[in-house]
Amino acid sequence: MNSPVAELAPTDHTYLHLDTRGRPMHWAMVLELSEGAGISVADVRARVRERSGHFDVFRIGIRHGGWRKPQVVQAESVDVDRHVDAVEHTDRADLYSRIADLMATPLPRSAPLWHITLFTPRDQGAQHVVLRVHHSLSDGIAGAAFAALLADGAEEDLAEFDRFATTPRHRIPTVDPRIRQTAKATFDSQWKAGNAGRGWPALTRTGRREIALVGTPTRELRRTAKRHDATVHEFLLAAIGRTLATAAPVTGKPHPATLRVTLPVTDDPAFRHTGNAVLAALLNLPGDETDLAGQIARCRTELATIEKGRPHLAWAPTDDAPKVPWPVRRAIANASLARMSPDIHIGINPGFSRVRSVLGASIVDLTPLSPLIGYSFSVTSLILGSRTSFGIVTDPAALPEGYATVFAERFAQVLDEAGRS
Repeated sequence: MNSPVAELAPTDHTYLHLDTRGRPMHWAMVLELSEGAGISVADVRARVRERSGHFDVFRIGIRHGGWRKPQVVQAESVDVDRHVDAVEHTDRADLYSRIADLMATPLPRSAPLWHITLFTPRDQGAQHVVLRVHHSLSDGIAGAAFAALLADGAEEDLAEFDRFATTPRHRIPTVDPRIRQTAKATFDSQWKAGNAGRGWPALTRTGRREIALVGTPTRELRRTAKRHDATVHEFLLAAIGRTLATAAPVTGKPHPATLRVTLPVTDDPAFRHTGNAVLAALLNLPGDETDLAGQIARCRTELATIEKGRPHLAWAPTDDAPKVPWPVRRAIANASLARMSPDIHIGINPGFSRVRSVLGASIVDLTPLSPLIGYSFSVTSLILGSRTSFGIVTDPAALPEGYATVFAERFAQVLDEAGRS
């Protein structure tokens, strides 16, 4: 085997514990290709058939994993016709609706836990490719390995994906008791502070999803953040906070004064892992602060608290955790998420791939979409080369229909206003 996947790590198990039919645990990447690419599903299947044996992780499925202990299943080969589909769409709204349906549709177990869909417009417009991967196989960073299924390039070009597919699955060793104690104290403090003035709509069990995509030049983003005396992280969090404050969902209830945010933090600063290395920190955004400077000041304080107290280590699934039966671990994981009770998710991710084309077609935009893990709203960004993209996912049974698009449009305005101010 060219990747150590015989067993999943505790961090990978998290997404099996939380996976249900109404709350599927897969993420997605949406590739927008240059107009006129003219790629056929036969082209995509031929490329995937050629690459599907490149890494063992491409052939990994999981048997059980609900209330029964999971078993890793290694397929001898990939049924490419089953794993690559083609769909036509009429316009961007139809495209978003169809991608949202994919985000709501669980990936079949046992078979390799990924799927590719080629979207082609019936009239004019760009083709899109949607790659879905179960979160138990990898986080968004290690998920770069799956780009090797499609990316252009010779063998030496594809070698850049090796570290995300052939290095050991990420495991968290024993956390120093003093660090753990500080982390728990910080987590508890953040959790209590996030209780004040809450009221964001909770995730429902309907399984329905809505999505929207938006992007901006990375150079402009960095320039705008600097103009506001902020880091890119501080600025993006603040811009999202301002957007939520100025374009609050109309729910018939007062807009919450506090938004409890799960902010992914990697446990692997070297970005050399297979599987999942992401842990969740709590960050509290002011839900009613419409001033960008006020949002930036709050975000700076929150990020400093996270950096110092490392609350993401409070409940980190370490290798030395007590061994308990799988159903008990699942119950504990779900109880922990219920206890955390996040409102929204904000992910800010670096990108690494130098590959910028698929089957000869240039990639115009590459946008991440995250599963809804206990929250009804998610915005995930990818800072990749000259382009930074944002994927918005919402639960339309909790939030108003169309809110993903409303947020995306207002967020683009907030970024533009900040760049001009």
